[in-house]
Amino acid sequence: FGVYEVMKPVMARYIKDTTTAYIVASIFAGAVASVLLCPMESARIRVVTDTEYKGLSLMQSLPKLIKEDGFLNLFGGIWAML
Repeated sequence: FGVYEVMKPVMARYIKDTTTAYIVASIFAGAVASVLLCPMESARIRVVTDTEYKGLSLMQSLPKLIKEDGFLNLFGGIWAML
């Protein structure tokens, strides 16, 4: 929500049509949200489905997931979220 509010005036400066500027701002905000949420969703799914991750918090599961699968694998579902 914060990204959208920040991007509205920025996009309005570059795009004269207010409706189009707000749509572009919302697309940008949605993309930022997806990039931030995708690693958390990957960790959540692993905690729910993998017994080795059972009971781990986000801060415990993320480093383990990165160590085992690599950093970029955290974003494996990014295209589905966009």
